[in-house]
Amino acid sequence: SNLRGPGGATRGVDHPAKMVRDFHDLYAAFAAFSTASAPSSSGGKAGKAGKADAVKKGGGKAGSNQGEKKGSEKGSNAGGKGKGNEKKGGGKAGNKGEKKGGEKGSSAPVDISILDIRVGKILRAEAHPEADGLYVSQIDVGEAAPRQIISGLRKFVAIEDMQDRNVVVVLNLKPAKMRGIMSNGMVLCASNEEHTKVDPLRPPAGAPLGEKVQFEGFDGEPIEVINPKKKLLEKLFPDLKTDASGVAVYKNSAFTLGSGTCVGFPSALVR
Repeated sequence: SNLRGPGGATRGVDHPAKMVRDFHDLYAAFAAFSTASAPSSSGGKAGKAGKADAVKKGGGKAGSNQGEKKGSEKGSNAGGKGKGNEKKGGGKAGNKGEKKGGEKGSSAPVDISILDIRVGKILRAEAHPEADGLYVSQIDVGEAAPRQIISGLRKFVAIEDMQDRNVVVVLNLKPAKMRGIMSNGMVLCASNEEHTKVDPLRPPAGAPLGEKVQFEGFDGEPIEVINPKKKLLEKLFPDLKTDASGVAVYKNSAFTLGSGTCVGFPSALVR
């Protein structure tokens, strides 16, 4: 079958499986890393104090072996007890607290507020030299310099329709190479379930570049960098869509800016 392409020309449609594969170039896997920390230890203070105390206490018989021995034994016992308490209180309790804190963090609810979503404008879009389904775009998101962002839109949107277009961009993804070129963000799009129709979301007219998209009822702060290992985007995707009128929503909370809401085509997935 054929589709009507830019300028009215017809073009062949790729096999659906290939189109799905191209679409999934949008979500290429990102490298993840973890950090490790080692607890610091303070040693022997209690033992030393105990020994000093014992020597002082046994000092009634100055220079006597009995006093020295008694004081020494008492100091040694006090030191052993102090060291044991440090191990019991510092090691075990510390590990328990660390584990509890880690479990609490991992079970914290994930919602749309973890994403830093902002208004951007495509200044220039070019075909990716190594992938026939990708564009490489320079996008102004209100920062000191444009961001280079790769999107899998080449088979869905004509290149002339990409130029000077306002879009909705996720900024806090970890930068990653896509077919050898670095991408630093993601353009959010409306898509049908078959991924045969894809179009970037549009912010409302007059929205300033760099303005942050808000969601009523979700007021948390964005994560600095989304860790791809935790698959947080995958947890959000089921609740990202457009409603029957085309308004982009997360759990029925609209993508909201000062001048209105972001839109796509109706009853679509948002990816």
